[in-house]
Amino acid sequence: MEPFLVHIRCDTDGYTHAVTEDEFAAGRRDGRFRAVCGHVVLAAPMIEAPGRFDPLCRDILRGDAGPAAPSVPRQERRRLRWRSRR
Repeated sequence: MEPFLVHIRCDTDGYTHAVTEDEFAAGRRDGRFRAVCGHVVLAAPMIEAPGRFDPLCRDILRGDAGPAAPSVPRQERRRLRWRSRR
């Protein structure tokens, strides 16, 4: 049986990541989810349009890459648009 996936846009990198149903259930309280690529997704507001699909998630789902390593690269928080105007 194929796992059920939820696609969530990350507020830190702007990509849309694939998150399994189990990871979605585990992270729904604090809004942080571990994607199939290993990235910790901080959910963007649902009013935002989906971003580009994460290339690493895509490769893993297609079977082109192995499962994610336990270590996740350091994530940079992108600058919020409403704070950048002064």
